[in-house]
Amino acid sequence: MFIIYLFLFSNLIFSQSYESYSILDSIVNKLTPPTSKGIITQVNTSPVKKDRLFKYEYFADNIEGVQLIRYIFPKKVKNNSFLIKNNGKDIWAYFDRTRRIRKLGSHVSKQGLQNSEFTFEDLGKNNNWLTDYKIDLKKEKNDFIINLNIIDKKKSDYDKIIIYANVETLYPSKISYFKKNINEKTLFLDNILHNNSFSYAQTMLMKNNLTKTETKMMIDEIEFDVLFDNDIFNENKLQK
Repeated sequence: MFIIYLFLFSNLIFSQSYESYSILDSIVNKLTPPTSKGIITQVNTSPVKKDRLFKYEYFADNIEGVQLIRYIFPKKVKNNSFLIKNNGKDIWAYFDRTRRIRKLGSHVSKQGLQNSEFTFEDLGKNNNWLTDYKIDLKKEKNDFIINLNIIDKKKSDYDKIIIYANVETLYPSKISYFKKNINEKTLFLDNILHNNSFSYAQTMLMKNNLTKTETKMMIDEIEFDVLFDNDIFNENKLQK
């Protein structure tokens, strides 16, 4: 009898673990559709500095795990480009002023895009949520609350992440990022829109809870199921 109970308990644990993984996998895929392109407005806000406004073109092939960002405003950074691969760990940059392409150091993945609160790691597909973290799922009213706790602290800058996702759509409304058990940053996803089978947040606000700085990303245009030219994600072709 004990063996039967043990078998049933083991199956229950496996079933719960599989459900947690499956839901998180769906959330990751909702946040990062297979292919997309768009134009995004970025506003950096600080309590001690003037707001800074940027616009950039965004191209993403999340099947291959690669994103391209090309700035179009202001003039000072126009045509500056960043090619992001391997979940933000491999980054190439093109600076129009020098006309040079170079690979940036791995430490840059922890830094903000144009001094924003969105790091290059944040902009990756976040597949590492599925492999590098222990997943704990619970349901409260209309939300799934997913606690991710890092298994190996060398693998990510965040030792804990909490995701709040709608039960029906599996699209997140809030993601909290922790370092050393301190809620350093919180991402708010608002104005959730639906485009055929795709969902996206038209407004994304990343707040730094320590410095009180924040970055708002607003999607001006977006297109899904895009067929890209072969060279668009080639680091040697970053110069437009």
